Amino acid sequence: MAGTGGEGRGLFHRITGGVTERVVDLVDPDIVLDQVDVDALVARIDADALLARIDMNALLARVDLNALLDRVEMDPLLDRVDPDRLLARVDVAALVSRIDPDELMSRLDPNALLDRVDMNALLARVDMNSLLDHVDMNTLLDHVDLNALLAKVDVEALLAPVDLEALVRRSGVPELVAESTNQLAGSAIDLVRRQLVALDVVIDRIVSRLLRRDPDTQPVGPPLLLVTEPAPAAGPRLTVSGHYAGPVTRAAAAALDVAIITTSYTLGIAGLGFLAGVFLGTTFDDLNDNGPIAVGALAVWAFLYSFGSHAVAGRTLGKGIVGLRVVGRDGSPLSVRRAFVRTLAFPLSALVFGIGYLMVLVQREHRALHDLIAGTASVYDWGERSAEIPGPLSAFLARQSG
Repeated sequence: MAGTGGEGRGLFHRITGGVTERVVDLVDPDIVLDQVDVDALVARIDADALLARIDMNALLARVDLNALLDRVEMDPLLDRVDPDRLLARVDVAALVSRIDPDELMSRLDPNALLDRVDMNALLARVDMNSLLDHVDMNTLLDHVDLNALLAKVDVEALLAPVDLEALVRRSGVPELVAESTNQLAGSAIDLVRRQLVALDVVIDRIVSRLLRRDPDTQPVGPPLLLVTEPAPAAGPRLTVSGHYAGPVTRAAAAALDVAIITTSYTLGIAGLGFLAGVFLGTTFDDLNDNGPIAVGALAVWAFLYSFGSHAVAGRTLGKGIVGLRVVGRDGSPLSVRRAFVRTLAFPLSALVFGIGYLMVLVQREHRALHDLIAGTASVYDWGERSAEIPGPLSAFLARQSG
């Protein structure tokens, strides 16, 4: 019976299976689905119960995320995202609290980040004044190692594009140095000049006493110079600008001129001899010895030096160094005619043991013989600075006058 029953059920299954297959083959699924009320079907499904029975881990384990993302079109998806609503729902505090800064910085490539930064645009948006207002410069400088900073500075490269010459010119350093040098040199020269003037005053006082003259009644200078000379400023030194020059200063000027004439003559003859030897094959031996030709050439050079200097500037180089100037007897500028006559008459002062020069000691206006012949006089003239007597002697003269 059992075997009969088993055979019967097997036969039944075969028959029903065949019929089912036949029916499925004959049934059109589309027609069947058209007859199904999907809404009513879905309404009868208990979604919570359905999801409760789904093993999400097993489901996600079977999902190929890469394949899924490959099939997602991101642009339309992002277009449908409302960033404001999305950010409004983000708990920033909770998000930041879950960030590990160390791990984040370790995964950050600063070089790549900086490559993507537009520094010009970034700096354009920075308010430098506001930024500097917040900087504590003292604290900042306390943290700066100046030695290390300067050690890394390439001074040569830093100064390479700098026009130092133009910078120095604009700073006024050359003018300052020149002015300081001129003042220093002028002060040193003026110191020597004051000592010469002091000797002139002392000798003049001694000669006046020997000749029984009152020093306060002696003429001090040409009338025109005394009228035009401004009153000296109050100070420790008396001014003698425009006053007749004394014997010591004039002797110093003459000594300097003699040295300048002989030195320049010697150098000139040596230079001419060298050039003549190179180009002409001869020498100026006659001008190098002590014969008449050499003496005559030296005298001509001395005449040209003295006449040219007085005619052009009213003084020679030696007179300019000690601070003297030759003027007309009344103080007018020296004319060319007077300069010529004075130069011609100059040797006459050397006759008869130099009595013409010694007249400077005893003559009231300290004029030598050649000054009397040419109608000239030598006066103190230090250019833009006032000719002065040293302070102690000035004080002594002031007490004597008082």
